[in-house]
Amino acid sequence: MLSRRFSICVLAGLLSAPVLHAQSVNLTEAPLADRCVRNELVMDLDGKISIKQDGKDISFPQKAQAKHVFVERFLDAASVVADKAVRQYATAESTLTFNNNDSSKRSLRADRRFLVTQRLKGQVVTFSPDGAMTRDEVELTEHFDTMAVAGLLPGKTLEVGKTWSIPNSVVLSLCELDGVTSQSLEGTLETVKDDIALGKIVGKVQGINLGAEVVMQINARFAFDVKAQRITTVEWKESDVRQQGPITPALTAEVTINLTRTPIAEPESLNKLALLKVPTTATPPSELTGIVHQDAKKRFSLKYARDWHVTSPEDSPQLVMRHLERGDFIAQVTVTAWKKVDPKNVITLKDFAEEMAKTPGWAEDKEIERKQVTEIAKGHHAVYRVAATGELDGVRTVQYFYLVVGAQGDQLLVTFSVVPQHIARIGVRDLELVREIVFP
Repeated sequence: MLSRRFSICVLAGLLSAPVLHAQSVNLTEAPLADRCVRNELVMDLDGKISIKQDGKDISFPQKAQAKHVFVERFLDAASVVADKAVRQYATAESTLTFNNNDSSKRSLRADRRFLVTQRLKGQVVTFSPDGAMTRDEVELTEHFDTMAVAGLLPGKTLEVGKTWSIPNSVVLSLCELDGVTSQSLEGTLETVKDDIALGKIVGKVQGINLGAEVVMQINARFAFDVKAQRITTVEWKESDVRQQGPITPALTAEVTINLTRTPIAEPESLNKLALLKVPTTATPPSELTGIVHQDAKKRFSLKYARDWHVTSPEDSPQLVMRHLERGDFIAQVTVTAWKKVDPKNVITLKDFAEEMAKTPGWAEDKEIERKQVTEIAKGHHAVYRVAATGELDGVRTVQYFYLVVGAQGDQLLVTFSVVPQHIARIGVRDLELVREIVFP
C-alpha cells in the first residue's frame, strides 16, 4: 500500500512539473560565395582488388593514404553546394600500396598548386590556370568534395533527436558517383553544447562510378559551429563494394576520411589579384583541362580529354586508354611506338593498309577509308589513316588505324577500336587525340 501511494505521488509530481522542450538549433551554413576556409583532409583506405586470371578469381590487398591541406575560396555558390572554387594547396600527397609490395607516391608540382575546381554537368573538374596537369596530378585532386560539405545540413531549425534526408545531389558529390541508383542517407542532430552541434549521417548508397556498380554503407559524424555557421569537422566512414567496370577492377574497401574545416579571412594567395587568371567561361578551356601524357621512354607525348582513361600499367610498352561517356564504354585506343625510320623511306599508304589488315586477332571484311591526313599533321612528316570493319577477337568492330610519322622519322601506330553502335558517339575524338601527338 505504501509503495503504491509513493508511486502515485511521484506521478502527480511529474504531471505538475513544467514541460521541458528539447533544445533546437538552426543547422544552416552561412552563404558560401566569396568566403574562404582552410581544409585539412586525411584519407585512409584498406581493401582488396579482385581480378580474373586464368579463369580464377584472384585478390590482391590494396592500401592507400592521402593528405591534403589547402585554402579554398568559393566563387560560384548560389546554393549550399558550391559550383566553383579556387584552391591553393600547401600539401597534396598520396601513397598507394598494391599487394603489400609495390608502393607509389604522388604529389603536385610547385606550379600546379593553384587550382580551380568547377562543377560541370554534375561532375567536378579540377584544373590549373597555369597549364595542363598529368594523370597522377588529376587523380590526386579527386578527393572528398569540400564544395558539397554544407549540403549535409538540413538548412533549417531542428530539435535534438530530429532527422532529415540528404539530397541526391549531395550524395552524388560526396560519394564521388556518376549516378545514384538509390540511397537512404539520413542525418540526425544528436547534441548541442557550447554552441557546437554534433550530428551523424548514416545510410546506404547504390550508384555508378566509371561504369561500375557501387554499394556503400555510410557512417559519418560532423560538428557544426552555431556562431560561425560552419561545419568544422567531418569524420566520414564508408564500406565500399565495387563491381568490375570497363576500366576498373572489382574492389572491396573500408575508407575513413577526416576533414577539419576552418573559416579564415581572405588569404593573399586567393585575393582578387590572384583570381585574374581564373577563366570566367562556363566551360573551362580544353587546353587547361586536357591531361598530359609523357611516354616513359620519352619517345612521344600527347594531351587527351578527361573522358579517356588509361588502363595500361605504367611500365607497359603500349599506352591503352578507354573512352567513357556517362559510364558507357565507347571506344578503346592503343598507342604503339614503331621503330624509327628515314623519313625518305616511310612505308607507303597502300602497304600500311595491307599490314593493318593482318593485325593478329583482327578479321577484316571491308576497308571503308584510306587516306593521308594533312589537316592534323602539325609539323609531322606524314599521318596515314585507314578505316575498316570486321571482327576483333570475334566481336563486330570498326577500327581506325593511324600511322604518325615525325619529321625525324619517329613513328607511332594509333589504333581506335569502336563497336558499330557507338560510331556516332565517338565523333571526331580520334582526330582530336592524334592531333595532340608530339615527338621530341
